[in-house]
Amino acid sequence: MSRLFRAFTYHEPYRARLFRGIIKRLRLGSYPDRLEVEAVDRPWYGWCVYHAALQARALGHDAITVVEMGVAGGHGLLCLCDHADEVRRETGVGVTVYGFDAGSGLPRSDDPRDLLYCWPAGSFEMNVARLRERIGSRATLLIGDVRETVASFKPPQSAPLGAVLIDLDLYTSTIAALKILDVAERLPRVWCWFDDILGHPENLYCERNGERAAINEYNASRSGDAFLSPANCFVGEPLPRYWHQQVFIDHRFDHPDYNRCLSKEPHQLPLD
Repeated sequence: MSRLFRAFTYHEPYRARLFRGIIKRLRLGSYPDRLEVEAVDRPWYGWCVYHAALQARALGHDAITVVEMGVAGGHGLLCLCDHADEVRRETGVGVTVYGFDAGSGLPRSDDPRDLLYCWPAGSFEMNVARLRERIGSRATLLIGDVRETVASFKPPQSAPLGAVLIDLDLYTSTIAALKILDVAERLPRVWCWFDDILGHPENLYCERNGERAAINEYNASRSGDAFLSPANCFVGEPLPRYWHQQVFIDHRFDHPDYNRCLSKEPHQLPLD
């Protein structure tokens, strides 16, 4: 009943949500238009992939790599494949999709930063064979300990890393996963999304546990060459969404293309 109450008392007008549902069901308008009004599944996935593709195109790349860390049952990875298809059609930039997961569910841990009060070991186990069948050739699954799969991962030289979507729940897994941002083939600014930094009252995430702790440690460990920043492009939105707080950008200041301007012509503000 509480969800029904929230549906009718949410700060956004009910008619707007109704129209969004119609746009989504009938696929009205262009992909960027539907993305802008959230008439897509998991708009945060689409936002990160689409804007990574725009950056790549402006820098002269024909393709990008995007990864989901923490695939679980596979609903998110299938959604990511759908967004990748839309982005290819809209931008002309190819999108190579990878999914990282242990396959066996969350590992056992005795580290208090791993939110042991929330997540029983073995949670979110994957049916690997079933998921491989569903995704076919649309994505590549990398099954194993994230410390090992990330260490051996190399995006294709022709498709630099553009977006990383992290849903690993635990501090230890996330801090290991963030090493993927150090791959040689990457965009100067990589779009990142973190699932487990907001949540329900029982989660009680803080700056010293879970994915938040991993983000803070990552930033503290850099010597000025990189910074994982909140996506400040959402500040001031008339209808802010909760997921805006979950999107970050990894700025790699020493990347050879960091200072390349993405605009072809100088901006002007002439007087009338």
